[in-house]
Amino acid sequence: MQVALNKDSAQQAEKIDARRRRYILSFVSYITSLVMFIYGFKNLGNEQLLLPVILFGTGATFLINISYFRWSGNLNLACNIEAVLVGFFVLSLVYQGGFNNTALYWVFPFPAILFGLLGVRKALFSNALLLIILGVMLFVPQLIIADYKEAEASRFIASLLIVIIVCWINDHYRERSHEAMDLLQQSKEIQANTDPLTLLLNRRFIDSSLNINLQQQADAFLPMAVIICDIDHFKQLNDQHGHAAGDAVLRHLANLFRRNLRQQDIACRIGGEEFLFFLPKTNTDDAMRVAEKIRQALLDNPLQLGELALPVSASFGVAGCTDSTSLAAAIEHADKQLYLAKHSGRNLVC
Repeated sequence: MQVALNKDSAQQAEKIDARRRRYILSFVSYITSLVMFIYGFKNLGNEQLLLPVILFGTGATFLINISYFRWSGNLNLACNIEAVLVGFFVLSLVYQGGFNNTALYWVFPFPAILFGLLGVRKALFSNALLLIILGVMLFVPQLIIADYKEAEASRFIASLLIVIIVCWINDHYRERSHEAMDLLQQSKEIQANTDPLTLLLNRRFIDSSLNINLQQQADAFLPMAVIICDIDHFKQLNDQHGHAAGDAVLRHLANLFRRNLRQQDIACRIGGEEFLFFLPKTNTDDAMRVAEKIRQALLDNPLQLGELALPVSASFGVAGCTDSTSLAAAIEHADKQLYLAKHSGRNLVC
């Protein structure tokens, strides 16, 4: 039942994170490609043709990747490809040296981009790997064609390490903060949709979550059975034994419902002594058997109040829901069947 309540919040959080990653992917693909093309054209007359080849090649592959994403919609794969392209660009640029040996200055934005594309864990690993490779390239100068001073290389590595650590701290605690906020929001939703006495769901849940999920994922619910349960002579029980005993009866029934319903079934307290069950992927005949099982379990398990064994019975109305738009009609029909059970002698399933 809590899964049903948490599902909407989790989906909303995933949508927001996916939107953030799409924006970063689009920025890197379009804006960064534009900058690369501009500098590529400016360096066409450069003696070293490798620089414009790197700039044009990386910019073009960025655009191909974003085009692939627009076609396929596969955000995870597109972000992973973009991260590989970013790493290739950084290593190629540092290998070549850039215009007037300024390649190292262009590296610093990319650790943050990797965190945005990949998430905290994968980005930390990718940045660490990139840092190690860059360190080897800079301190084994015969591996590259660029000419960097040793002091310049050591300052660059130290500065890049600081940038990576700061990006990791920022993203790590941003992620933890979002998780804490999600848990708080889910807790509030659970409290708002839960009856505090029985810890079953309440009527608000039907309107705020069940109806929406039924409309969006009808195949996961239909056909669905609806059962209404009403405790027999509950007012008389309260008058004879007191409200504390009445509360104990309600909690007793709630525990009994949990033992006799499946994990995917939904139990709600919708009134003082009235309960409503939703049984996904269940036809009316099977629901009748479930209701009869619960009715019999009530008779076989009287509530123990000290030395007093308090017998409790209930009446049940059962209906079927085969259409995502007919839930209200199914509840109304089950209520009519409950009325029939009450007026046919109580302690019945209709």
